[in-house]
This record gives sequence, C-alpha cells and structure tokens, in this order.
Amino acid sequence: GCCLSRDGDASSPYPGGAATGSGRAINEGTQTGGASSSQTGIDEPNPATSRRRRRHSRQPLDQHINKPLRRHEWTSHDRRWTPAALRRERAEFFDTRVTGREEIWQALRAALEVLWAADEAARTGQYRRMSEDDGPSEEDPAVALATAQSIIDAADITLPTGDLYNGAYDAFGNYYQLTHQIVADPTNLVWSPGSADEDDLEDVKGDLTADEETEREYDDDEAERRREEKGKAVVDIRNQITIRARLSDGSRDVSVVVDKGDSVRRVARAIAEKAKLHSSKKIRIAYMGKILQETSSLVDQGWKQGHVINALVFNR
Repeated sequence: GCCLSRDGDASSPYPGGAATGSGRAINEGTQTGGASSSQTGIDEPNPATSRRRRRHSRQPLDQHINKPLRRHEWTSHDRRWTPAALRRERAEFFDTRVTGREEIWQALRAALEVLWAADEAARTGQYRRMSEDDGPSEEDPAVALATAQSIIDAADITLPTGDLYNGAYDAFGNYYQLTHQIVADPTNLVWSPGSADEDDLEDVKGDLTADEETEREYDDDEAERRREEKGKAVVDIRNQITIRARLSDGSRDVSVVVDKGDSVRRVARAIAEKAKLHSSKKIRIAYMGKILQETSSLVDQGWKQGHVINALVFNR
C-alpha cells in the first residue's frame, strides 16, 4: 500500500494526499459541478426563503392584520332568502353564541345592525340623506359603513381582510366567525315592492309597534327636556343618581346626575353634553358587555349603583 502513496497537490481533499479509489470517486462526484442538497443530504438555505422569513418575523406575534371594514357581497345558490327569514336567522345566531366574549358579539351585532338598516333603506326606497337632527343619516351607505367601523374600533376588534365573513379577532386573539347571511343580504334576495309573506307582515307589525313606542318615548323625552329648560319639571332628589361614564375616545371619564327612570337615550345625551362632544358625534351605552336599549332605563337593564358604564363614541 505504501508504494501507491504519493504527494497530493494543493487541491487534494486529504491532508496527506492519500486517497483510495473509492475516496477519489466520492470526491470527484462532490467536486464535479457542485452537489445539490439532495445528493449530499444537507439542507442548504434558500436565500429568497430566508429573506421572506426574516421579513415576516418582524411583526409581533400578539398583533393581527387589521384592514378597514368593507361590504360583503354574495349570492345564495342553495336557498331562497326573504327579509323575514334573514331577520329570524340573524336573531337566532346572536342569541345562541356561547364561545368568545359576549361584549364582542354585542359589538359585532351593533355594527351589523347599522349595515342591515342601510341595506333595507336602500332596498325599500326609504333612504334619507339627513337624520332628524339634521346630521348625516346612517341610512347613507357611506355613513353606515363609517359608523360600523367606529363601533368595531371602539371594541378593539381587528379584521384580517376587512370582510366580516372572513372572521374577526378580539384583543385577546379570540376568533369570531360569521356566515354569509349574517353579514349581508344576498344579491338574489327574494323581495319585491308591495309584496310580503305572512312572516314579513308579522315582522312589519312588530316593527310598527316598536316604532310607535320609540316615538312615544322620544316625545316624552323631548317634553321632559322642555319642561326642565323652563324650570317646571318636578325633581325628586330621592330618584337622582350619579353615573360615571368611560368614553371610548380616550377622553376623561365624566359623571352625570340623572333621574333613576331616565331612558338610556337621555343618559347618553347628558354624557355627550358633559363631555362637550361635537354635534357630529353620537354615543351608545354599553354595560357588562351589552349594548343597552335606548328606550329603557339603566336600572331596568341591570345597572347597579356605583358601576361604571361604557360610552361608545362614534360619528353619526
């Protein structure tokens, strides 16, 4: 064997220059044209992949992609949807949510109700450009979208794609999934002017009754407000309560003194006046994770003395 030894040149892979026939075969295969990772069994990093990984890793893990809210469009291929069927489906959906945080579901519902109302106004031709207080009407699609976005932002909800159908996340990373019919009306909604099925008629009767009650409550509020302005209101100090509200726009908490039986609408108006909000701003009251009904009082909806309420501030 020693007679076969010879000094190797500088390019020899063996320090002493010794190489067997099998060794030369291996080295020739390695040196010819460069070996691929599949030939050598060694995974070599791809420069492009490495750059992508470094770029993606810059975003904190606790942050979700958040895009502006946009309208969802879809067509139903397996069911004929009527307005009444949609209303029933949506009410049942939100009444049966058991996962996630209740206040997030309430915020999503409040945002969607604004969009649903704008869609219905556009469909029925009852669109009003200005509201009763001469402000922009939420029946305007652009205003409705901005209002819904404000509610979502106030609840710290993020939208990965901007489309609620693709789901939403809360501040803790919990995922909230919604279906087509919950997010928007289908493009092939079964509806025509002047036509309604029995369910629609029942819903219309219920809506009219609710509207009448709302109007009566609104008239009562206005009459009471006028009496207060004239100094003719009878104030019972025993019914006076102090309410502390935390505004979603980051401004200081405000405290207002109202009557125990005052409606949530009046409380919201008092908070807006105390906080000196611009007339273009509107407040909706939330308590214990729920958006409160404007026609009922705080006490009737479970509010306890000393508890802080949340005032969601958004554009009209």
